[in-house]
Amino acid sequence: MPVPAASAAASAAHPESLPVAGVVPALGAMIVRVQSRFIRAAPLAEVFEPLLTDLLEFTGSRFGFVGEVHHHTSTGAPYLRMLALTDIAWDAATRALVASHHSGTAPLEFHNLQSLYGQPLQTGLPVIANAPDTDPRRAGLPPGHPPLLAFAGVPLFHGGEMVGMVGLANRDGGYDAPSLAFLEPLMVSVAAIIDAVRLERGRREAEHMLRDTFELAAVGISHVALDGRFLRVNPRMCELLGLPAGEIQRLRFHDITHPDDIDLDLRQLHTLLNGEITRYTMEKRYRLPRQPDTLIWVQLTVGLVRDSHGRPDYLISVVEDINARKANEAHVLAVQAAERANAAKTEFLSRMSHELRTPLNAVLGFAQLLRLNAQQPLHADQLLKVQRIEQAGAHLLEMINDVLDLSHIESGHLSLSLRPVALLPLVEEVASLLAADAQARDVHIQLQPPEDDGAAARLMTDPLRLRQVLINLLSNAVKYNRPHGRVRVRWQLLAEPGWLRFDVIDTGPGLSPEQQAHLFEPFNRLGAERSEVPGTGIGLVITERLVRGMGGRLRVVSAPGQGCVFSVDLPHDPAVCDVAHRGPRADTQEPAPVFEVLYAEGDALNVALMRSLVALRPHCQLQVADSARSALQQARARPPGLLLMDMDLPDLPGLALAQQWLADPQLSQVPVVVLSSDDSAESSPEAAHAAARAAAQAGVVARLSKPIDVAALLALLDRLAAPASR
Repeated sequence: MPVPAASAAASAAHPESLPVAGVVPALGAMIVRVQSRFIRAAPLAEVFEPLLTDLLEFTGSRFGFVGEVHHHTSTGAPYLRMLALTDIAWDAATRALVASHHSGTAPLEFHNLQSLYGQPLQTGLPVIANAPDTDPRRAGLPPGHPPLLAFAGVPLFHGGEMVGMVGLANRDGGYDAPSLAFLEPLMVSVAAIIDAVRLERGRREAEHMLRDTFELAAVGISHVALDGRFLRVNPRMCELLGLPAGEIQRLRFHDITHPDDIDLDLRQLHTLLNGEITRYTMEKRYRLPRQPDTLIWVQLTVGLVRDSHGRPDYLISVVEDINARKANEAHVLAVQAAERANAAKTEFLSRMSHELRTPLNAVLGFAQLLRLNAQQPLHADQLLKVQRIEQAGAHLLEMINDVLDLSHIESGHLSLSLRPVALLPLVEEVASLLAADAQARDVHIQLQPPEDDGAAARLMTDPLRLRQVLINLLSNAVKYNRPHGRVRVRWQLLAEPGWLRFDVIDTGPGLSPEQQAHLFEPFNRLGAERSEVPGTGIGLVITERLVRGMGGRLRVVSAPGQGCVFSVDLPHDPAVCDVAHRGPRADTQEPAPVFEVLYAEGDALNVALMRSLVALRPHCQLQVADSARSALQQARARPPGLLLMDMDLPDLPGLALAQQWLADPQLSQVPVVVLSSDDSAESSPEAAHAAARAAAQAGVVARLSKPIDVAALLALLDRLAAPASR
């Protein structure tokens, strides 16, 4: 309940100064009453509101308050939260505030330090104002507030810390320092009570936090007796073990630990109980009680709680489920083992292939000598046998060559030399190489170049690798065809921008879905090993790896009895082919000083393309860095004339590299040009403009989009490499 304002009669009964005969016993009685109420653990309202009533009557004050000091978490500034205050509500709004405070729904708080009320909080000193209207420390009163005739504010300290404040107002004759000093014993008791209240509140909050931590933790927590019995477990521990708390408390940790892990656990526990360590952590396996065959991996951390005499009391264990991590580790180990085995296999095949070449060359050489010896010609039966030796040796040599190709590709030694390739002559060459085999098997090869699409006449690629791909596909299409069959080869630009497709179509027996699933497995001939058709089972595997190495993709569409369509899609940029085909301009034929271009790019195919493009300008020399860090190191050792960089480097975004580059005094005068795919047709104009603005702000002199406009790139090189630009 609000404390009523003291009556004028009670106020008038008090003299100007408090310490007179009979007053000291009254003060002592007040101290005893407030202490006894607190000791009885009465509610705070029943402790502080009677205290405030006693203070008002004792001092002859008309109204007042008792508050506890709190601090803002962000600024640390003090403010006052009321424990008891006089009901001086003067309108409906203030009556509602007082009512909500005393109902406990919204405690009243005082935050304004620039006032008479705030001075004790701000300075830590008592405040006496017997003429508040003219006091410079006043902050004014809201309309309707009862008049303030005199005010005394006393800060309360306990253990050197301000814990609360008492405010008194409107005592007849005002307040003085001796009167406040006389109240000091009472103030000390009130401060001690407020501090005790704060400590108790902190203890309860800590208990709540500990309970919430135990109950809501994302890891299993349990209290375990020294003999291994579970005393208490949290919900997460129940979830891990799949048992309710009551059933777990009937178990010991020995009952759920895998037998292979129990000895290590017990040894660690022994050293913990002996005081040799303060805690231990280990990985172990739990057997789920209701599913004994199911194991889960956990990380266990165990600590020891001792009693007041320092003797071991109980254990606290924290259990984290690491089953997924262990499964991932096992997967990584398996992958690493497979990679090591594959590398060992590749190295073995490569070594064996080289070792087999020498004796095989001798076998084939001597077989040919026997067959071609005119001085001692072979009779028909001997000649047939020698021919079979040659055929078998040739088949073995083909297999050795295929194995060598495959081992080189799988070991990452596939090299590409990109240049513009005229497609029709290349396809005609491959077809002529296979013409004899096709004629022998009565298979007709038909070429279908694009009719009017000049853009598809050339391709920037490695002609040797493309020739190898086409030979493998056409050879298979001829070998696995039917008599009077056909093989068609066609190529065209796709509707998907930037791609060109080769189709090799045969009229053979086709492939079932099961055969297609194993099509690219090394040495798997899909049943053809039982036929008379020669082969190694490696050709298609090599073809698929080569196409992938060229940045393309290989697909097959087939059905039993309907033949096969093998499609090779390769990246294509007509502008690159046209400019490269025209060759360097006439005005670049004169010797010029070498202009070094440092190209920061992490993709090998893009590097190969850029080498071919920069080679069109003989006075330009290309250096390559595969990362931002490498680019900075190379440039600081030998500054280039131009930094050409991709926006998506493996270790640092392109703009971040540009900023570091231009901030370096040694490199700040070297122009920076970026290549980005953000300006492609798929990007929105807003995104492209934003990217261009960001590049300009980073100090980039030019921004070229991918696919590269070769004419623009070469013009930019000519401009930056000119002596005037340098």
